[in-house]
Amino acid sequence: MKPKYLLGGSLLIMAAAVVIIQGMAGSAQYFLNVSQLREKAEVQGQNVRISGTVIGDSIDWDGQTLHLEFQIVDSVEQIGVQPPLTIAYDGPKPELLEDHAQAIVEGRLGPDGTFKADTLLLKCPTRYEEQFPKQAQGN
Repeated sequence: MKPKYLLGGSLLIMAAAVVIIQGMAGSAQYFLNVSQLREKAEVQGQNVRISGTVIGDSIDWDGQTLHLEFQIVDSVEQIGVQPPLTIAYDGPKPELLEDHAQAIVEGRLGPDGTFKADTLLLKCPTRYEEQFPKQAQGN
Protein backbone atom coordinates (compact mmCIF):
# COMPACT_ATOMS: atom_id res chain seq x y z
CA MET A 1 0.00 0.00 0.00
CA LYS A 2 1.26 3.45 -0.85
CA PRO A 3 2.28 5.69 2.06
CA LYS A 4 0.12 8.59 0.86
CA TYR A 5 -3.04 6.42 1.02
CA LEU A 6 -2.10 5.19 4.46
CA LEU A 7 -1.50 8.75 5.66
CA GLY A 8 -4.75 9.99 4.09
CA GLY A 9 -6.76 7.18 5.68
CA SER A 10 -5.20 7.84 9.07
CA LEU A 11 -6.05 11.54 8.83
CA LEU A 12 -9.68 10.73 7.95
CA ILE A 13 -10.01 8.37 10.91
CA MET A 14 -8.51 10.93 13.30
CA ALA A 15 -10.79 13.68 11.97
CA ALA A 16 -13.85 11.47 12.45
CA ALA A 17 -12.74 10.63 16.00
CA VAL A 18 -12.31 14.33 16.85
CA VAL A 19 -15.81 15.16 15.51
CA ILE A 20 -17.38 12.31 17.52
CA ILE A 21 -15.59 13.26 20.74
CA GLN A 22 -16.54 16.95 20.40
CA GLY A 23 -20.15 16.02 19.70
CA MET A 24 -20.36 13.83 22.77
CA ALA A 25 -18.74 16.45 24.99
CA GLY A 26 -21.12 19.15 23.75
CA SER A 27 -24.22 17.12 24.55
CA ALA A 28 -22.99 15.71 27.87
CA GLN A 29 -25.07 16.52 30.94
CA TYR A 30 -24.38 16.26 34.61
CA PHE A 31 -26.78 14.04 36.58
CA LEU A 32 -26.87 15.27 40.14
CA ASN A 33 -29.00 15.37 43.27
CA VAL A 34 -29.83 18.64 45.06
CA SER A 35 -26.83 18.69 47.39
CA GLN A 36 -24.41 17.88 44.56
CA LEU A 37 -25.87 20.71 42.48
CA ARG A 38 -25.19 23.18 45.27
CA GLU A 39 -21.58 21.96 45.56
CA LYS A 40 -20.87 22.46 41.84
CA ALA A 41 -20.95 26.20 41.14
CA GLU A 42 -19.62 25.61 37.62
CA VAL A 43 -22.92 24.06 36.45
CA GLN A 44 -24.88 27.32 36.77
CA GLY A 45 -26.28 28.15 33.35
CA GLN A 46 -25.40 24.70 31.95
CA ASN A 47 -27.86 21.95 31.05
CA VAL A 48 -28.04 19.51 33.95
CA ARG A 49 -30.31 16.72 35.11
CA ILE A 50 -31.41 16.76 38.77
CA SER A 51 -33.05 14.03 40.80
CA GLY A 52 -34.95 14.61 44.03
CA THR A 53 -38.02 14.00 46.16
CA VAL A 54 -41.00 16.34 45.78
CA ILE A 55 -42.20 18.26 48.84
CA GLY A 56 -45.98 18.07 48.45
CA ASP A 57 -46.80 21.26 50.37
CA SER A 58 -44.67 23.31 47.98
CA ILE A 59 -46.59 22.47 44.77
CA ASP A 60 -47.94 25.68 43.20
CA TRP A 61 -49.85 25.21 39.91
CA ASP A 62 -51.41 27.96 37.78
CA GLY A 63 -53.74 26.35 35.25
CA GLN A 64 -54.23 29.61 33.32
CA THR A 65 -50.54 30.20 32.51
CA LEU A 66 -49.50 26.52 32.78
CA HIS A 67 -46.79 27.55 35.23
CA LEU A 68 -45.74 25.05 37.88
CA GLU A 69 -43.40 25.52 40.82
CA PHE A 70 -42.45 23.00 43.47
CA GLN A 71 -39.50 22.12 45.68
CA ILE A 72 -37.33 19.04 45.89
CA VAL A 73 -34.71 17.63 48.28
CA ASP A 74 -32.37 14.64 47.99
CA SER A 75 -34.68 12.14 49.72
CA VAL A 76 -37.75 11.85 51.95
CA GLU A 77 -35.47 11.83 55.01
CA GLN A 78 -34.11 15.26 53.99
CA ILE A 79 -37.52 17.02 54.03
CA GLY A 80 -37.28 19.72 56.68
CA VAL A 81 -33.54 19.14 57.09
CA GLN A 82 -32.01 20.10 53.75
CA PRO A 83 -32.70 23.48 52.11
CA PRO A 84 -35.01 22.65 49.17
CA LEU A 85 -34.40 23.49 45.52
CA THR A 86 -37.24 25.35 43.79
CA ILE A 87 -38.17 23.99 40.36
CA ALA A 88 -40.02 26.20 37.83
CA TYR A 89 -41.66 24.48 34.85
CA ASP A 90 -43.91 25.80 32.10
CA GLY A 91 -46.18 23.16 30.63
CA PRO A 92 -48.96 20.76 31.64
CA LYS A 93 -49.01 19.54 35.22
CA PRO A 94 -47.92 15.90 35.39
CA GLU A 95 -50.48 13.54 36.86
CA LEU A 96 -47.91 11.90 39.15
CA LEU A 97 -46.83 15.17 40.79
CA GLU A 98 -47.54 14.53 44.46
CA ASP A 99 -45.88 14.44 47.86
CA HIS A 100 -42.75 12.25 47.97
CA ALA A 101 -42.80 11.53 44.22
CA GLN A 102 -39.36 11.05 42.68
CA ALA A 103 -38.67 13.88 40.19
CA ILE A 104 -36.07 14.00 37.46
CA VAL A 105 -35.79 17.43 35.88
CA GLU A 106 -33.61 18.68 33.05
CA GLY A 107 -32.79 22.34 32.65
CA ARG A 108 -30.62 25.13 34.05
CA LEU A 109 -29.98 26.65 37.43
CA GLY A 110 -30.72 30.37 37.29
CA PRO A 111 -28.77 33.11 39.07
CA ASP A 112 -31.66 33.48 41.57
CA GLY A 113 -31.24 29.83 42.66
CA THR A 114 -34.40 28.61 40.90
CA PHE A 115 -34.01 25.65 38.58
CA LYS A 116 -35.74 26.36 35.23
CA ALA A 117 -36.87 22.95 33.99
CA ASP A 118 -37.29 22.15 30.31
CA THR A 119 -38.22 18.51 30.92
CA LEU A 120 -39.99 17.00 33.92
CA LEU A 121 -40.26 13.28 34.66
CA LEU A 122 -41.97 11.87 37.74
CA LYS A 123 -42.11 8.47 39.37
CA CYS A 124 -44.39 7.55 42.20
CA PRO A 125 -43.36 4.07 43.35
CA THR A 126 -46.03 3.69 46.04
CA ARG A 127 -48.75 4.01 43.42
CA TYR A 128 -47.55 0.83 41.71
CA GLU A 129 -46.08 -1.16 44.59
CA GLU A 130 -49.49 -1.66 46.16
CA GLN A 131 -51.04 -2.90 42.89
CA PHE A 132 -48.29 -5.31 41.85
CA PRO A 133 -48.76 -8.00 44.53
CA LYS A 134 -52.50 -8.28 43.72
CA GLN A 135 -51.75 -8.68 40.01
CA ALA A 136 -48.99 -11.19 40.72
CA GLN A 137 -51.36 -13.28 42.85
CA GLY A 138 -53.98 -13.31 40.10
CA ASN A 139 -56.65 -11.49 42.13
